[in-house]
Amino acid sequence: MPNKNNPLPASGNPESERYYSRAIGNALRILEIFQRVGEPLALSEVARHAKLPKSSVFRILRTFEIEGYLQRIDGDRFELSGAAVLASNQLSSRITEAARHYMRLLSQEFGETISLAYLFENHIEVTAVVDSPHRIQMGNAVGAILPPHASSLGKCIAAFQTEDRAEKLVRAFGLVRFTPNTTVDEASLSKEFELARARGYAMDSEESALGGNCVGAPILWKEGHAVAAISISVPKMRYRNPERLIAAVRDAATAISGELRSA
Repeated sequence: MPNKNNPLPASGNPESERYYSRAIGNALRILEIFQRVGEPLALSEVARHAKLPKSSVFRILRTFEIEGYLQRIDGDRFELSGAAVLASNQLSSRITEAARHYMRLLSQEFGETISLAYLFENHIEVTAVVDSPHRIQMGNAVGAILPPHASSLGKCIAAFQTEDRAEKLVRAFGLVRFTPNTTVDEASLSKEFELARARGYAMDSEESALGGNCVGAPILWKEGHAVAAISISVPKMRYRNPERLIAAVRDAATAISGELRSA
């Protein structure tokens, strides 16, 4: 397992490590920190997150600022610029392409609605859907903004973030009550996130819509943070064999995560 303070390529192949650029690796880690935290950061904060000397971090920040990936605000803080957001959108497209095959397989096995969601800077958004062929179905729509507290996709993405980032996502959407089953208590939601991390999946049991059940699993990027999630949505009347649903969704998420890391 790579040492986070001395990162090496995920392949572990000595031939690959021979060509590894530590400087580029550190720079990419710093961009990922900004995407993960989701708010402006000062030099000292970036250095603390990256576990790197301030002098090294300053050179990286200044380079990103000159190249247009970061912009300076309030004098001494940095935030992602439009160019970095574009890079995030490109990652979203990569994930969507990687997920299509597994979404089709899930649709063929279960005949239910399969959804993919991606974590943007301050919200979770549906990026792909395979609709159920059934007349009665749990629908979803590309572009829909998902509640991080009341949907399986939202919960399993929020659960696999830093505590600050998860809180920001919840605050940005608000603890809206959609049904009597919706969790609107912060302490209870924190326990749900903890359970999702332990299980590797999250549930929506009539929390966003009455009569519907949904199970989602996170698509993990570097350092174990979720960048996306995949789910199956099933009407309560057809919600059978949840163990198989959970296993299939988790397997699909794991496969997609593996493809991203090996690309």
